[in-house]
Amino acid sequence: MKKRIAGLLLFCMCMLCTAGIVPMALASPETEQDAFDCVMMIPIDDVVELGLSSYLERNIARAEEAGADVIILVLDTPGGRVDAAQDMKRILYDTDIRTIAFVKDQAISAGAYIALCCDEIIMAPGSTIGDAEMLINGERADEKYLGPWREEFAAIAEDKGRDPEIAKAFVDRDIAIEGVIEAGKLLTLTPQRAVELGMADGMVEDEQALLEAIGAQDARMLYGEMNGAEKITRFVTNPNIAPLLLAAGILLLAIEFVTPGVGIFAIAGIILLALYFGGHMIAGMASWFALLLFIVGIILCFIEILVPGFGIFAVGGIGCIVGSIFLTTPDVITAVKYLTIVLVAMAVCAPIILKLFSKSKLFDRLLVRERLTTEEGYVAGRQEQAEYIGAYGIAATTLRPSGAVELEDGTRIDVVTRGEFIEKGEPVQVVNKEGTWLVVEKRRK
Repeated sequence: MKKRIAGLLLFCMCMLCTAGIVPMALASPETEQDAFDCVMMIPIDDVVELGLSSYLERNIARAEEAGADVIILVLDTPGGRVDAAQDMKRILYDTDIRTIAFVKDQAISAGAYIALCCDEIIMAPGSTIGDAEMLINGERADEKYLGPWREEFAAIAEDKGRDPEIAKAFVDRDIAIEGVIEAGKLLTLTPQRAVELGMADGMVEDEQALLEAIGAQDARMLYGEMNGAEKITRFVTNPNIAPLLLAAGILLLAIEFVTPGVGIFAIAGIILLALYFGGHMIAGMASWFALLLFIVGIILCFIEILVPGFGIFAVGGIGCIVGSIFLTTPDVITAVKYLTIVLVAMAVCAPIILKLFSKSKLFDRLLVRERLTTEEGYVAGRQEQAEYIGAYGIAATTLRPSGAVELEDGTRIDVVTRGEFIEKGEPVQVVNKEGTWLVVEKRRK
């Protein structure tokens, strides 16, 4: 009897324990769901540049202020700037909030680096991750740059509990891993393969499926927003756009320098250069000193045009401009690339633009010329210019190639040369009229 009572008591105790355990097990998803009161979802798409890092930093700060429990980076990027990715790593490492990288389409190169910096990686069907070889001007970087980049991948993977050798294979094609990748090929992984190798933590269909998988489908959602300044910054710091802005701005100012008055070319050039330097300053890539150095360079070049200084002002001005470009780029190679684009643009585009616009009436209307009065010895009308063809005079200013000439009868006229440099005081002759310009040549003795 006692044994039966003891057995019954033992059975009841087991039932009570089981009754307590089962509801706890069933409630565990509910408990996990309650833990996610707020989720921040931040899209990271297109090219990775420094404007993107400021956007990420601002939105993570928003997440921290709102008390978000998890931050989801929705990645769809072909890569971009190494320095921008490294800055984003710092931002991700600085936050205490759990981070998840959701590879929606591709996380290539710098995108793979950003994904590895997150606590978890989830991939969508059809997405890819890897192929992070460092390229400089389209060519594979040498070991000086490739080595630190490779080891940084390995260190991040190791810190996040992933295989550092596989992470190295993302970067270095010389690495061979049996059953994974052979030497001579860069490693890029599909979702299933990434999960098998431990480089990803799971695969879901879309963002909503991800929220359900982590039990956050009913959480309050915050979404990363890009403000106007960040959009402009991303555009002007794009490595494909920035050198073009710089080249176009300098080209327009150069054209303005060889045309009289202050016109549309100066205004357009200043706007483009303001976008270039302003965007780089907002992104933290340049300081006020870089902008000041560029302005000083432009002023020195302008002084050389107005007051011949035997090239001293020109050399100083060019040196300042080159220095300012170096201060807005992450490395010497990028600076050289930007300078090359500027020089090619100047050499190819400047003569073409001057030739086309010098014959255009629109060009003459766009220029805001100072008022030239007959009391000061100038000729007001353009319709009578043809009568000066064949006339002799002397260069009243240095012609580079535009300037003023004083004819033998004392009349002062605006002229251009055919690219010839003529010092002030040199004898000249008016040889032709092209559009609204009188063309002169140095008078041969």
